[in-house]
This record gives sequence, structure tokens and C-alpha cells, in this order.
Amino acid sequence: MASEPFILVSVPLEMFLEAGINTESIIQVSAREGKIIIDTPDTTDDYVCDRDCENCPLNAVPCEFNCESCPCEANCDGRGLDE
Repeated sequence: MASEPFILVSVPLEMFLEAGINTESIIQVSAREGKIIIDTPDTTDDYVCDRDCENCPLNAVPCEFNCESCPCEANCDGRGLDE
């Protein structure tokens, strides 16, 4: 699969923090006419797993032992419970 070209855009950290997005947040990017929108997903229901667990953004979510609301619950192997 060929990767899409990317452009690097600097966004001040303060803007992310003001929006409630921190360095551990899962973000999604979308485009509308004249706008690029960066936000956090409301749910991960539409996330498509590509089986690349090492680079998975959901794999980076630290276990908070709240399994009912964990975005990885369906794929959880219990490793976070022992850490």
C-alpha cells in the first residue's frame, strides 16, 4: 500500500491544551472547504484495525482499569491489568 504524502504544520501546544487535547490524546483530522479540523473522536466505533499493533494509536492509551469505556476493550488481552 502506497503512503499518502504528508505536510508538517506547526501548531502551538497551548492551542491543543486549551482545546482539551494533550500529548497522549488520540486525534483525528478531517477537511472541509477552507478548513483542516483536528479533534478527538467521540467514539472509536468506526476505527478500522489494520493489525499493526506496534503503531496503533489505541495501543498507546494507558490502561486506567476502566474496561467498560476503554476503546480497546474488544481487543484487550489483559496485559494492562498486570502492569
